[in-house]
Amino acid sequence: MPLDVGIRLTHASIQALAEDVGVALLHIKGPTLHPDLLERVESPAGLEGPLARTVPRRSSDADVLVRPSHLPILVRAMHAHGWVTKFDFEDGSAFEHAATMRHPQLALVDVHRAFPGIGVDPERAFDRLWADRVETPIAGYPCPVLGLTAQRLILLLHAARMSAENLGDIRRSWTDATESDQQAVQELARELGAEVALAAATGHLDRFRSRREHGLWAALSSGETSRRRLWWARVRAEPTPRRALRRAVRLVVPNRRRMTEWLGRPPTHGELARAYVERIGWVLAESASTVTRRRRRSPH
Repeated sequence: MPLDVGIRLTHASIQALAEDVGVALLHIKGPTLHPDLLERVESPAGLEGPLARTVPRRSSDADVLVRPSHLPILVRAMHAHGWVTKFDFEDGSAFEHAATMRHPQLALVDVHRAFPGIGVDPERAFDRLWADRVETPIAGYPCPVLGLTAQRLILLLHAARMSAENLGDIRRSWTDATESDQQAVQELARELGAEVALAAATGHLDRFRSRREHGLWAALSSGETSRRRLWWARVRAEPTPRRALRRAVRLVVPNRRRMTEWLGRPPTHGELARAYVERIGWVLAESASTVTRRRRRSPH
């Protein structure tokens, strides 16, 4: 089965299952996108005609955003219908925003309980996005998807984490948008606490230097590859000391499930120990670097 067909069938099957168990979810990215946000190939003459078409956005899996309070119901239902958890929320990105599920006959699906860059409570964020939902058929099945403004914002927040790979999304969602469309995206970002991540995608991050999450989005949007610097940026972005400590520990402890996926087998005790030592090295190196920077800034 072609991957794009499998992804569409996955969206449709997840929607049917969600309806059966009373779960609210929104289908995001991939085949859910409005034609205005897709690459367009014009006819040779540059006119509308038989050869003018939109190009589907490339996806490797399906993506859904579920109402957080409904998440346990959906996961139980998916497990009961042949889905297994490939990566749990703690195994995914450092944002712990999505779990990856797989099925023997369908494409992978990322089940999101939140979206990176959105700062308000996930339940409140879902309510806001749900209020502007529209319906679109995917594989012939009606599915609730984000409104156009929210689609622009989600693509931009996604691009902020890997902007070099998503320049087309930034252009279609922001650069080529009208001034009123941009203002609508900015207003929605303010409502969702996503101003900093949006600024990272649109080139205005300097306006938010005073915000605690500035360093994280500066690192992500610039393609920072130093795992040590990314570790420190993520820790500093947390709003409370308690959450910062949890994040620091969470990122230091080796992820067994991820290592199993990379190695193709469970990691040995020696491999786990080496991974742990490497991560402790990040902490020590960044701590030393921070002390050095503070000494240089302090008056003599």
